[in-house]
Amino acid sequence: MNKDIIKSYVLITLGVFLLHLGFYFFLQPVALVTGGMMGISILLEPIIPLSTGVTYLVLNLGALILGGVLFGKDFFIKTVFASLLAPLLVTLFELLGIHDTLILNQIDQHYQLLVASVAGGALIGVGIGLVLRYNATTGGMDVFQKMINKYLKVPFSVALYVTDGLIILIGAYVSIQNGMFAILSMLITAYMLEKTAVFGRSAFALLIITRKHDEIKQAIYQKIDRGVTRIRAVGGYSGRDKEIVLTTMNRQQLYAAKEFITEIDPNAFTLIISTKEVLGAGFHRDDLT
Repeated sequence: MNKDIIKSYVLITLGVFLLHLGFYFFLQPVALVTGGMMGISILLEPIIPLSTGVTYLVLNLGALILGGVLFGKDFFIKTVFASLLAPLLVTLFELLGIHDTLILNQIDQHYQLLVASVAGGALIGVGIGLVLRYNATTGGMDVFQKMINKYLKVPFSVALYVTDGLIILIGAYVSIQNGMFAILSMLITAYMLEKTAVFGRSAFALLIITRKHDEIKQAIYQKIDRGVTRIRAVGGYSGRDKEIVLTTMNRQQLYAAKEFITEIDPNAFTLIISTKEVLGAGFHRDDLT
């Protein structure tokens, strides 16, 4: 098996594990409805004669079929793996008698909701971020959020706010206090998801306006091994023909580039633009949008 495939499944497994640590040990004990199929499972627990883990498994299987139809084979296989692993972890905790209050019982009762919302939101955000990063979801509501992301061109974090927000509103009807903490947890989840999904993929674009473009181009090739694009330009004040050297690089390469650009041409005008993600030769390329 290709090492990249092995890596993706290892990190998907880690993501699912973190996700369900947050759910089982933090959100479930205080019945904090933060959205997703997990939130729906908590809402249904008092109504139907099934455990939270079993309810979650049934809901995920339905969403899994829809995801397989819409997003293709690779997505389907990875999502089958994540979808089945996710609720099975919760069911395993229940079967082993690992009580969901194991951690929160060690927290002062007055702070349990705060700790649950912050810790649960952070763990779930990192977990979902890892899963999405490798072109999968944990099934359930993630499938619908990915549909919104793909077909309506809405950022995944916004899709999460909309779908989970509706579920949180239903939960808030039962408990206003829990609803407020659920909103806090959702915001932390969305933030951590966004950061995790693109972690290590951010880069910097440099626009270098210089008369010594050949020397700077060669230095970029030789010292940091990046490519360049040369753009013809005209000075707005002088009317002289100039060239702009466009290149992208990571943070470590940026430090070296700033130093040798100044050495080659102290008068070079350099714009350094922080980019969220770069796709292409030398950088990551996948289905994450």
